[in-house]
Formats: sequence, structure tokens, C-alpha cells
Amino acid sequence: MVRDILQQISELLERHNDSSNALAIGLLGDDKKMWNFLISNELWGGAGSVADQAVLEFPDARRQLETLLIRLGRAQMNLGRVNVRTEMWVLAFEKWHEEGNR
Repeated sequence: MVRDILQQISELLERHNDSSNALAIGLLGDDKKMWNFLISNELWGGAGSVADQAVLEFPDARRQLETLLIRLGRAQMNLGRVNVRTEMWVLAFEKWHEEGNR
């Protein structure tokens, strides 16, 4: 399931010329590499991370990305394999979507 969501994120970023080498590694590598990316600051960190800054210039794509990151983060939380910021991002995205701010 997480690999499928990661694939959808990769395709969304590529459509908007915002792809990441690490994302490709996460998809194409073995499970260990994929999980290293899934718990990384590159995905869930602060400034410069996918969660923080990817496709900001495309509001519709950004909302789609946030929806996918919610699904991905929830799946990771269910598996107990998260970054320290995963839950914070998921809760923020859910709140923004509830309020219609994104």
C-alpha cells in the first residue's frame, strides 16, 4: 500500500516538474531503501522537504499531494514506521483540508 501511494506521489511531482531523486530511489530500490526514504527528513522534514514545499506553485496539485501524504502518513503510522514529523504533517494537512484553507 505505501509503495502504491509513493508511486502516485512520484507521478504527481513528475507531472509538475518537481521530482526528487530520493523519491525515485524510494520507488525503485529495495524495501530497505524505500523505508529509509519514507522515514526521512527529505519526505517529512521541515524547509525543503516534500511535505513542506513540493508543488506549492500549483494549488490543485498541492492539495492532491497533501491528500496523498495524509494517506501515506496514516499508513505509516498504522505500521509504526514514521519520521518524528509524520504525525504533525498529517494532522496539519487534515486540519487545513477541513477548514478549506488549501
